[in-house]
Amino acid sequence: MKKYLISLFTIMMVTLAGLSFVSCSDDDGDDDNGGGKMTGWYIDLNEPATQSDFKIIDEAINNHELLASYSYGGQRYNYYATKDLFFSSDGMYTDTDAHFGRLRFSIQSQVTVIHVIDNTTLTKYYADLYRGGASSEDKVFKIYAGPIFGNMEYCGPPTYYTYVIAGNKMIVSNGDIYTISTNGLIREGTSSLMSKYDPNVRH
Repeated sequence: MKKYLISLFTIMMVTLAGLSFVSCSDDDGDDDNGGGKMTGWYIDLNEPATQSDFKIIDEAINNHELLASYSYGGQRYNYYATKDLFFSSDGMYTDTDAHFGRLRFSIQSQVTVIHVIDNTTLTKYYADLYRGGASSEDKVFKIYAGPIFGNMEYCGPPTYYTYVIAGNKMIVSNGDIYTISTNGLIREGTSSLMSKYDPNVRH
């Protein structure tokens, strides 16, 4: 019995020592692969709208341009360029309906954002463009849209995922794979670079 207990104790000590070694190795690996260095916010900086993108809309509004005119049910409906025409009732920017005429799809109204929280967890956003202060959801990217539209924000709810780093790859639990470069993240199958940025800065 005594011999059995000694053997069992020896096995337990070897197992615990092995676990401690693996834990230390994992911690070192996270540092070496940039686990802590990866934290931050990432976006393809070509996606968000800029002030210059709104210039064509500003001109149409200043000129009170007729964008579309339709007859329906014996009535005539005219759609003139106004600031309010480009916002839904909850303050979300919109230009996808046919009555926006030549200005339809002028602005990139949704962006993808990744927030790497720590060395195991990140959130992904599909954020929509809103009038400044209109949305109560997370404000992930801020822009100044010019003298007519003023401050605007891409907002949305976060979706949480876990990830691991293997070599220069970030493998996310939703199936996404990103190549880690010195300039940011490149999603597998694309050439789109997601650069690190400060969500508190207005662009």
